[in-house]
Amino acid sequence: MRGISFRIAATVATITTLSACVTTQPQADGSTKVRLSLGGVTPTESQQVTPANSKPTASNVQTAPAGGNLAITPSIRTTALAGVFAKHPYDGTPKTYFPRVAVTVTDWSRNDCWIGTATIWWNKTKSEAVPTFSVCWGQSVGYAVNNAANLHLFMQQTAAEHSGNVRTVGPKPPMLAIPDRQPISERQQLAFQGFIQQLVLDTGWQPGAPTNLWLVGYDANATTKPIIPPVASNEASQPVDAKTKAQLEQALSCTAIGPRFELAEAMLKQSGWNPDQGVTPVTLAEPVKVYGVGVRKVAVSRDGGEQTYRSYLPGLTVQQLAKSASLKLGKDGKTYGRLTKIGVLSAAMVGGESTLTCTVNTEGSED
Repeated sequence: MRGISFRIAATVATITTLSACVTTQPQADGSTKVRLSLGGVTPTESQQVTPANSKPTASNVQTAPAGGNLAITPSIRTTALAGVFAKHPYDGTPKTYFPRVAVTVTDWSRNDCWIGTATIWWNKTKSEAVPTFSVCWGQSVGYAVNNAANLHLFMQQTAAEHSGNVRTVGPKPPMLAIPDRQPISERQQLAFQGFIQQLVLDTGWQPGAPTNLWLVGYDANATTKPIIPPVASNEASQPVDAKTKAQLEQALSCTAIGPRFELAEAMLKQSGWNPDQGVTPVTLAEPVKVYGVGVRKVAVSRDGGEQTYRSYLPGLTVQQLAKSASLKLGKDGKTYGRLTKIGVLSAAMVGGESTLTCTVNTEGSED
């Protein structure tokens, strides 16, 4: 299954090119069903589209509702992120490549508000941490259509230089502004669009500059996470044999991917892993060894043309991981990595934790 970002891009392209009547209908599971009908139907009052350059108002942008985590989470509009790009616009010169903003989503369970943290980079060496904040958006048709173009432009950002597939809090942006594999379900696509659209509005982001706003990822340590189907109790109680652990250890070490990796997948499923959850980490029932270090928290994504096998080692520094895995310092003087027989092994900080990541490119291979 390809990354969900490509489906979102296709959805946006459809919205921006078709003239139609769009209606929304709340569903029992909290999602919103969108109906598109072609045929010149006159929109009702609730479906009127306001001018594209209109500013968000109280009628089409919701504020954080009371209850849950949002009750004590300040709005993004009360943080240093409010209008940050409007205050420091890009003028076409390298000196205005900054500020840059890296956002980590910590709670993506709602359909009207998401919660996150961020890092603002004022230059290559000076950064500012932005503590937890909420981004809340409206769900009117006018709001969605008015801001669909900005969503598309945000996703098409290009970087003068980037960190490739390694997603960090900066200062260098990743190759893609959003993760190409995300732990969000089909029904959360509209919520994702709302979040990005409102983030763009509240930060004053404008297209033109090399990538200066991106999502680092989704913090699986957050208290509220999407529900993962439970594992049957008889499966969870099965002991893990040496061969199964060895398969997972070899993949995490980037030395080999066993032909019968389903044994390792069975071990992951015992810990709540789902093949469609992307790089959302899980905690193993039993630790495995990666370059001599015990690991319990891992993230494995075997979806699409790129596979990811990641170990979390919060007790070690990136430099210590690089030494244990024999990684070399990159030309930028900041990143560590090396080629292996099956892919690229790299060390980096992800969500505030040191990680080792094996990235395997499977494009062009035969199943």
